[in-house]
Amino acid sequence: MTKRSFLIVVWALSIIMLKTQCGMAQFSIDLETGAGFVTQNDASSSWKNSNGELNGTDGTQYSYKTDFKNPAKPVIRFRASYGFGRTKRHLISFLAAPLQYKAKGSFQQPVTFNSQVFAPGVETEGYYQFNGYRLTYRFLIKNTEKLRLGVGLTLNLRDAEFSLKQGSLYERNYNRGVVPLLNTYLKYHLGGHVYGLVDGDIFYIDNSGGAIDYLGGLQYDLNGKAGIKLGYRVFSGVGSEKGNVYNKLLAQSIIVGGVFQF
Repeated sequence: MTKRSFLIVVWALSIIMLKTQCGMAQFSIDLETGAGFVTQNDASSSWKNSNGELNGTDGTQYSYKTDFKNPAKPVIRFRASYGFGRTKRHLISFLAAPLQYKAKGSFQQPVTFNSQVFAPGVETEGYYQFNGYRLTYRFLIKNTEKLRLGVGLTLNLRDAEFSLKQGSLYERNYNRGVVPLLNTYLKYHLGGHVYGLVDGDIFYIDNSGGAIDYLGGLQYDLNGKAGIKLGYRVFSGVGSEKGNVYNKLLAQSIIVGGVFQF
């Protein structure tokens, strides 16, 4: 599925739901921003097997974290959600979660990337991208003022790329595809206007693939139609396929956000 096809599906589902459920629907927007920190980001143009062994001869493992200058970076996310049904226990949402940055540094040893050798001690520019566009259906198993607990399925369109540039030498790897994730949601009333919040997507991780993206924090509801949230988000992803590339990412962020219902 291409990015264009994925967005067409999102648009079509939105129109269908608006036409069939508009009398019992609730639309909301969720915005996040904050500071993101890359804790680990290893890459190679060779792949790793399930034992964590690097295979192939056209790639050396390098790190966007240790080989490049990698300070904290601003992060931003946008989610539009559509709750429907008599008690709003069904929800469809679309999330745009971009992650991309450039960094400069130099290698301590020769690095082979797509069978090209990048020399040590020479300024090198690295580019990394792992954008996600997610379509989620979630059902609230529990839906009370005290506790909201939901589970669902997410289809994540991965738009990934990493590259190296050293003078006129430039090599790039690019990958796009759709993967299923398990979505879970918990919102617990702590007292007054304050709620505990745990929300995210997960797919099994081993040395060859998977993803975890979770937020834990607090939400302060202002008037039932708007809220402010503060929390910590962790994103971890591993990608390695036979005949393809290897990448292992661990990124963390401190976020502040707003939730608005209409």
